[in-house]
Amino acid sequence: MNVLPAALALVLILASVPALPETVLYRGVYGEPESLDPHSSRLVSENTILSDLFEGLTTYDVDGNVGPGVAVSWQVSEDGLSWRFKLRPKLKWSDGEPFTAADFVYSFRRAMTPPTASAVADRLFVLRNAEAVLRGDAEPAELGVSAPAPDEVLLELEHPAPQLPTLLANGVGLPLPRHALKRWGKNWNEPGRMVGNGAYVLAERRAGARIRLTRNPLFHAADETRMDAIVYIPSDNVDTQVNRFRSGELHINRNPGFPPQRKALLERELGTAVRVSPYPLSVYLRVNMRRTPLDNVNVRRGLALAIDRDKIARLVLKSGEQPSYHLVPATVSGYEPPASPFEEGTVATRIETARQLLAAAGYGKSNPLTLSLRYPTGWAREMCIAIAAMWRDVGVRVSLENSEIKSMVADVRRGDFDLAYDGAIHDNPWEYLLRVQPGSTYNAGGYQSDAFSRTLAAAKLEPDLDKRREGLRAAEAIALADVAIIPVIYSVSRSLVAPSVRGWHPNPMDVHLSRYLWVED
Repeated sequence: MNVLPAALALVLILASVPALPETVLYRGVYGEPESLDPHSSRLVSENTILSDLFEGLTTYDVDGNVGPGVAVSWQVSEDGLSWRFKLRPKLKWSDGEPFTAADFVYSFRRAMTPPTASAVADRLFVLRNAEAVLRGDAEPAELGVSAPAPDEVLLELEHPAPQLPTLLANGVGLPLPRHALKRWGKNWNEPGRMVGNGAYVLAERRAGARIRLTRNPLFHAADETRMDAIVYIPSDNVDTQVNRFRSGELHINRNPGFPPQRKALLERELGTAVRVSPYPLSVYLRVNMRRTPLDNVNVRRGLALAIDRDKIARLVLKSGEQPSYHLVPATVSGYEPPASPFEEGTVATRIETARQLLAAAGYGKSNPLTLSLRYPTGWAREMCIAIAAMWRDVGVRVSLENSEIKSMVADVRRGDFDLAYDGAIHDNPWEYLLRVQPGSTYNAGGYQSDAFSRTLAAAKLEPDLDKRREGLRAAEAIALADVAIIPVIYSVSRSLVAPSVRGWHPNPMDVHLSRYLWVED
């Protein structure tokens, strides 16, 4: 029997069948990513994209809960100091190279090794000898990470850390491809060179325009990934992103999805596409204590007391924000914040106390204190204008300065600011307090307090969870009394999500990995 004509006919039939169109999800992100190296990332936009490109020992599920990632399971010793992670079988990098436990050993050591140390290396200070390695007082091999077997990662800790699974789910906890870094050096994370282990691979990056990811067929859950490509559109202008969403250029826009003042208008126009939900984002002002007179605690206290937070939440932002008098939100891990000096008395008595404190430092309407307040372009402008007006009433003149977020973050990191808009979102109190820990890379304001450091260190070593929370409360009370930061509001999650998007589940941490999302026309 001659099968050639039949085979040829089949080829012709298949060639005549039109290819299925590529499915693409378009997502807006705030700010052009500064780096797509997990060890250099600090911006929300960077972490959002990196969570599509890499997967840590743990990851987020569709509901925003932390669970198994590269590791399918783990065991914790009775004293909480040893964590043994079992990796999934037959893991591969996106280029087909085998993925083993040694990749985590390499990555964590790199994160702690000067001069390639991570910008947020502090998050791994729970590892044994981490701080000593970062200072150069110990060798990288002494870091508390090892690979007893190709499919096992052993982490040894300085102190019990129940929050460890969350720390490993993003940012500095993500693995890096040592073979790609060895080949390409600092340019390893460019399209065509970047190797990952996540649901998607970096295919294109055009600065200021788009970042295109394509589906990774070697991802361990590739058969559950619905979209062929994800295209991120970055912008520092929230209004521009809103207009792109309205015109159909974006399926999703978040962080922030829209200016808070436009919530009611957009709800009338877009209906259920407007998503607002509770969010443990603590918004505060960073204070540069290296500059006079902000090194004076009474000046900082006067500035903090003069802010009417309720007015900012109700009349300025108007999209569900709540006044904040603390660094750590009360909704985090059952945490009960300590008494705050910024909520004592009435608004009127607090403002009068602010005037007295500033007057005692030599400032008032006849001799105003002159400061600058930095904020990112397209974000927080109305809030900062309101704060400047409140301070003007107590004899403080503030010049508002805005710039794109990555430039602002770089300036703040260098200490080039008086006051700056800032914020933090975590699922445990310890990471919020890390924002003001002396010696931390987060502590851009230069806060120093031996009492705070001792109290926080003792709390971290406490194995009893209730006593640990009490120690963290005591540490926060010290930071608030010292006005390490000026709390303003607890924010909400604001997103625009097209009705055609499926798989979007509101969750407390507002985490939405692209692997769980798809579009139905």
